[in-house]
Amino acid sequence: MRAVSIVIPAHNAAATIATTLASLSSEAEVIGQILLIDDASTDDTADVARQATAQLSLPLRVLPAVCGDAGAARNVALAQALHPWVYLIDADDLHLQGGLRARCCGRRTTSRKPTWWLAPTGDA
Repeated sequence: MRAVSIVIPAHNAAATIATTLASLSSEAEVIGQILLIDDASTDDTADVARQATAQLSLPLRVLPAVCGDAGAARNVALAQALHPWVYLIDADDLHLQGGLRARCCGRRTTSRKPTWWLAPTGDA
């Protein structure tokens, strides 16, 4: 069940983004999309992310933006989230295996409205 939109704000994160994406790979069956907001990076952040997700078979969408901070970058992606659960992670963070499956797949939701912070919707 692909139920989670992953939101990753990134600015000049070429050195860390592949490791962050690899840490998400164990959750591939629940990840419906990964939204990487490339916030005016001057390095190869987007290209490194594309290569990593191609190797990991993860669904990546790069959103080029000029936001200036992680909060504004997250807002760009939240408007594009397609799935009922949204997981926020930074470009230099590591995800702990099993967390997404445990949080979202044990609950049912009929709402099409995204749920931020991996909290269930009111009708879950």
